[in-house]
Amino acid sequence: MLVLAGTSLVACASFVEIPVETPLQSKIDVSAFRRVLVAGFVTDLGEADVELAPETTRLLQNQLRSNTKLQVLEPDRPPLNDALEKSLEKLGEGGKYTKQEREQYRLDADRVLQDGEFWRKVGEEYQNPLIVTGRVGFDAQNRSGFQSEERVVRDQFNRPRLVRGNRYLERKGFSLNAEFYFVDGRTGQTLHKEKFTEEVLYGEDQKVSPLSSYFELMDRLLPNFLGVISPQKIRGTRVLLK
Repeated sequence: MLVLAGTSLVACASFVEIPVETPLQSKIDVSAFRRVLVAGFVTDLGEADVELAPETTRLLQNQLRSNTKLQVLEPDRPPLNDALEKSLEKLGEGGKYTKQEREQYRLDADRVLQDGEFWRKVGEEYQNPLIVTGRVGFDAQNRSGFQSEERVVRDQFNRPRLVRGNRYLERKGFSLNAEFYFVDGRTGQTLHKEKFTEEVLYGEDQKVSPLSSYFELMDRLLPNFLGVISPQKIRGTRVLLK
């Protein structure tokens, strides 16, 4: 009887889902800063489907303005651009870079990103803000290939039969790689550095522009970016026995 009663109670019980929020602390303390400067981004040389550096700069400026209390500085020209142009002047005609020239540019760009004295001078010019800079890459992906599948067919007697085979699928998409540097404009020292990677794939019947894919991937990445400098909340649900 006790077992039956317990079973009956469970059978009659109902469940309810309630929303919950879990607070997450920011990875770095930016309370000492009143301003933030998005100083530009390094991108690979050559033609690109998306103007990564200016698009990323504008997008992060908007997000920082909406989601932090920091004053967002908007210079006419990102400070990183001037430093990178000095490296470009040493290379060949625009759009016709050799493998060695691309590698040299990458090394020069890395040196600038890690140059504390350069960033200290930038910080001095812009009244010691938090500086956001880094490297951004956006590439087309091709994941076309054979994929195993199962389907049901009927034989001559109308009996169902499972058939296994392979089918060629066209799958293309894009990947976004970003490495963000958070620099103390007072000293030029890097406070935090973090990499993010996102990828999206589309079926053969989906026609999506590179720019639309870029914004889709950045939309996934932004909460993690903001979580570096501002507290975030993870929203979920909890199931309770009613």
